[in-house]
Amino acid sequence: MDNINSTEEFNLSITLIIGALKLQDKELVKSCEKTLTDLLGSDYTSDIMTAVVFQLAQTDPETFDWTWQNFYSLNACRHLIKGIVMFAVKKLINQGFILGQDFSINHTGKIWIGTKAKAALLEKSSATDRIFLREILQVPSVI
Repeated sequence: MDNINSTEEFNLSITLIIGALKLQDKELVKSCEKTLTDLLGSDYTSDIMTAVVFQLAQTDPETFDWTWQNFYSLNACRHLIKGIVMFAVKKLINQGFILGQDFSINHTGKIWIGTKAKAALLEKSSATDRIFLREILQVPSVI
């Protein structure tokens, strides 16, 4: 990849991962992610996966859903999930909700949230943000 600039490299990497994800072949996706990590580093690969997931959320809901369900624990995806959780927590606190009272975070990175807090969070979020937030928010039967 020495003969191409960083933008081309980034875009080619996104195309590679999206192509693998559309095939819904877990081993191929893991192999591509590992290869990119070995070649480009884990931080850069996390950035690529973030871009991939955002692009899929907006353009290919079926592949996005498959990706989210099958690669929630993939190293490069954990960075994205952590960012989404922190984004949600910050928004909830800024709206006056209290951690431990109105919402909490479980060991899997899901946010357990009351219906009032969930409605307020989703109402003040963009369409793309809502796609991701719905994946991490859980309303338990009893808080």
